Amino acid sequence: MEMSKHDHVLFALISQYQTLAMVGLGKIQNPASGETERDLDQARAFIDVLEMFKVKCRQDTPDQLLRLLDAAVMDLQLNYVDELKKDRKHEAEAKEESGEAEPEDAAGEAADEPGSADEGETT
Repeated sequence: MEMSKHDHVLFALISQYQTLAMVGLGKIQNPASGETERDLDQARAFIDVLEMFKVKCRQDTPDQLLRLLDAAVMDLQLNYVDELKKDRKHEAEAKEESGEAEPEDAAGEAADEPGSADEGETT
């Protein structure tokens, strides 16, 4: 099946948002500045948009694009969780060093992870 003009635009958006999310995760350099930056809120926003694309684009979208979208979201979600774990580890180490060690709150973890809500919306 040949890709339409709109399919090409969707492909470009998926690729662009995946790149921007990876920049926000600090996994690749910002192409504009050449610096490695980390902004998990920005990364999460792009991951959320890609997740929305997954839900909304199931019909009339070529399988090639659906596979790209699925792979992009999965890769970004795994990297996002990895970065959250790094932050939590650094925070715990800082508290230990300052003598302010507190028990971890496991109940709030799922709410910070992309894909933790509305997963059942796929069609």
